[in-house]
Amino acid sequence: MAWSTRQLADLAGVTLRSIRHWHDIGLLPEPERLTNGYKQYGARHLILALRISRLSGLGFALDDVARMLASEEYGQESLHGLRAELDTTIGRLERIRTEIDELIRLGVSPDLSTEALVAMETLGRDPASRDVAIILSHLMPREDMVALVAVLEGVPEELKSINTAILELPAEASEDEIVTLADRAATELKTFIAVNYGTFPDIGGSRVSADVVGVVATENMNQAQRRVMRLIQDQLPVEPRGQQPRRDR
Repeated sequence: MAWSTRQLADLAGVTLRSIRHWHDIGLLPEPERLTNGYKQYGARHLILALRISRLSGLGFALDDVARMLASEEYGQESLHGLRAELDTTIGRLERIRTEIDELIRLGVSPDLSTEALVAMETLGRDPASRDVAIILSHLMPREDMVALVAVLEGVPEELKSINTAILELPAEASEDEIVTLADRAATELKTFIAVNYGTFPDIGGSRVSADVVGVVATENMNQAQRRVMRLIQDQLPVEPRGQQPRRDR
């Protein structure tokens, strides 16, 4: 008995495209053809197609399938490798499932990671804070995010008041207003940094990462607000991580 390509695919439980692809890569030998050009498959093609389908269904790449068909010893070796890959994949999926369960419990958008949610607990849930939380969660591991939140929870009321003033600063604010507000903010920030120096986690490990956070934080600010932020940044000392700032004796 002989079968056409479609009949072989149906018997093996695969698609015509799979049969043709296996031919293209040399995994399934081409059968003899009738005088009219139609392929005629026999029992050996069906058995081979079933073996290929079985191995690829287990998750083996077709390159590995070809080697396993040629050597049972290679098949055992590949099984151990596939098992290790599956363990890794299952672990990743379990972590994703846990995170999804947490997002369902909290009733929040799935585009927010649990790390971003941790940051938003302190930064706020307005659009600007949300954006900063998203970028921070990308740059920082969860344990560093928790450490950062712990530091930010200790922000004094004066700094919170200054932050509100910056967010409410109109675009037409005068230069005097801008400079005065920036000086107030820089003074308070210097004190806050000095008190908490050494407890701030590293944000991304590079100046570039810190700059990215700055760009995201000021994206929706008006011209006056951005100038305040630049003036503040100019007044803050840049110290290597882990090095205590020098103090006058």
